[in-house]
Amino acid sequence: MTAPSAPSSSSSTPPRIVVVDNYDSFTYNLVEYLSDTPVPGGTPEVTVLKNTATLDEVRAADPDAIVISPGPGHPENERDVGVSTGVLRELSPTTPTLGVCLGLEAAVYEYGGTVGHAPRPVHGKAFAVDHDGRGVFAGLDQGFQAGRYHSLVATEVPDCFEVSATTHDSDVDLVMGVRHREYPIECVQFHPESVLTAVGHDVLGNFLVECVGCEAGRVEAD
Repeated sequence: MTAPSAPSSSSSTPPRIVVVDNYDSFTYNLVEYLSDTPVPGGTPEVTVLKNTATLDEVRAADPDAIVISPGPGHPENERDVGVSTGVLRELSPTTPTLGVCLGLEAAVYEYGGTVGHAPRPVHGKAFAVDHDGRGVFAGLDQGFQAGRYHSLVATEVPDCFEVSATTHDSDVDLVMGVRHREYPIECVQFHPESVLTAVGHDVLGNFLVECVGCEAGRVEAD
């Protein structure tokens, strides 16, 4: 099943994107990548809110899209994810949302899945990613290299999500992407903003194109 199309942004007004910062050192790399993605009318207007913000503060930013950043910890701990879980439950059903790393884990956990330890922690290594060619993966080569920085993985994906990408490590397939079957929620376990991810700009460009519907252009990764 294909996730529903999100409302298209105005052709002359760039989308307003809220990044929920889970206190990760990569957050502003992600912000820079998003800000560098050309869209009609200029570039996305990106606002960063710490995960200590309230749901009302996120609503007040009136986002066209939301990105939930990477971060340390486990999604079962409120102090690690803060408002991210409320965003996923209350806003993401109608506001296109991209979860990155902890953002994926939080989405899986919030919707009834389980998150556990990966066979081994991986921090700063590139792995080949296989994907379904849809959503954030549209037009991307199979087996593209992506930077992994995590010790947790989705160990049981709830029925409301489909697995959109995997990688092979330690003789098992690990979840690298999920997509909600009804809501405009896409998540990736790898870091698109890492220099180890060859197609990072394309992943984020696809989020704007396929999910936000703003007909964004794409910037080639260096």
